[in-house]
Amino acid sequence: MSATFHRANTLRLLYLLLVFSLAMGSLSHAQGIHFQEKGIDELITEAKRQNKLAFVEIYLTGCPHCEALVPVLEEKKVGDFYDSTFVSAKYEANSPLSKELQEKKKILYSEFPLFLFFDTSGQLIHQATPTDKPTRPEFIQEVLRHGHDALSPVTRTSSYPARYAQGDRNLDFLISYARYAKSTRDTMQLVALTQEFGKMFTLPADLESQVGFFIISRFIDDIQNPMAQYFFSHLDTYRTKYGSQPVQQAGESVLYQSLYGRKTNTLASADIIAIRKAMESLGTPAPIAAQRTILKELEAYFRENNTAAATARFNEYRAANTLKIIDYAYLMRFFNEKAPDNSYASSLVGWIDDALKPFKPVALNRAEVAELYREQSEAYLRLGKKAEGKQAAEKAMAIAKTVKEKPETYTRQLAKFQ
Repeated sequence: MSATFHRANTLRLLYLLLVFSLAMGSLSHAQGIHFQEKGIDELITEAKRQNKLAFVEIYLTGCPHCEALVPVLEEKKVGDFYDSTFVSAKYEANSPLSKELQEKKKILYSEFPLFLFFDTSGQLIHQATPTDKPTRPEFIQEVLRHGHDALSPVTRTSSYPARYAQGDRNLDFLISYARYAKSTRDTMQLVALTQEFGKMFTLPADLESQVGFFIISRFIDDIQNPMAQYFFSHLDTYRTKYGSQPVQQAGESVLYQSLYGRKTNTLASADIIAIRKAMESLGTPAPIAAQRTILKELEAYFRENNTAAATARFNEYRAANTLKIIDYAYLMRFFNEKAPDNSYASSLVGWIDDALKPFKPVALNRAEVAELYREQSEAYLRLGKKAEGKQAAEKAMAIAKTVKEKPETYTRQLAKFQ
C-alpha cells in the first residue's frame, strides 16, 4: 500500500478518536444532576413514587454564585449521588414554577443559589446555601455535604428548633438557623436569633467584621437592636470597609423592616422620627425621607392620642414638600378617619383651601377634588358649621356627577345635612 494511503488512514483514525473523545466529554458533561421539568407538587409526587426526597435548586439569572455552581452540578460524582437519592428540579427565582413553590410552601428567598429539600409529604426538611470554594474538588464536596445533611434527621435544618431548645449557641449554627427562620417566615424565632446576635456582637472589632456586617445586612430587622444602633452610629466606618452601596442596601433593609415589619402598628412617634433621621444619615434627602414616613408618623401620633402633634407635623410636612391634590385627598381622609378627636378639623378646612387655590375652576373637575370637598364637608360638620359643610358637600356632588364618579358616598355625605 502507498504511503499516501497509510497517511489517509492515520488521519481518519485520528479524526474518529477526536470525535469519540468529544462525544465522551459531552456524555460526561451530561452525567450531572438530572433536573426534571416539573412543578413542586408533581416533583414531590414523583419523589414519593420513587421513595426519595425532592430537591429543588433556586437560582437567579445574573447571580455570579449561581453561575459558578452550574459546572459543579454537571459533575458525574454529583449527579451519581443526587440522582440516586433525590428527584430534582431547578427553578429560576422569578419563574412561574418558582413563584408557585413560594406561594404553596410559604417560602421566602433570602439569598442565591438556594437548595431546598422536601420529604414525601411535601414538608421542607432542609435548606442550604452552597458556598463558592477555591477548587473544583472542594466545591463538589460542598454540594455533596448539603445533600448528605438533608438525609440525616440530625443535621437537616428541620432539626434546628430542637438543637436551639437544647442550648446550641454556636455562631455558625445560629447563622444557619437564622437563614432557615427567614426562609420559612418564622418571625418570632428570627427575633430570638437576632437578640442572640446582639448579645454576642458587642465589641467594635466584632460588629465591624465581615460576619458582623453580614448579620446586620441579612437578619437585623429592628433599628432598636444593639447591632443596628452601632451600625447607624458608625456608617462611615462601614462605608470605608465595605463600600457605600452595600452599606446603603443594608441600612435601607433594616429601616424598611423596622417601619413596615412586625412592629409597624406599635411604633412610637419617637421611633419613627428616629427611622426618618436614620434614612437621612444614609443619604436620603430629607423631603424623600419624610414622604416615606409621614403616614406612619401620623398613625403613631393618633395612637398616642396626640392630634395636636399630628396636625403640627403635617403643617411642617406641607411646608417642606410639594403635595399633589391626590396626596391631599388621601391624607385628608386619613385625618377624618383616624384622628381621635376633632381638634384638627379647622386646620383641615384650611389645608384643602390651600390645596385648591392654585387651580382655575375648570381644572377642578377631577375625582380627587370631589373627594377633597367631601372631606372638607366632614370637617365642617365636626366643627358644627352645617351651612359651610352642606355647601362643600354640594360642590363634591356636582364635581362627582361631572366626572361620572360613583355618587353613593357623596349622596351619603350630603344626606348628613338634610
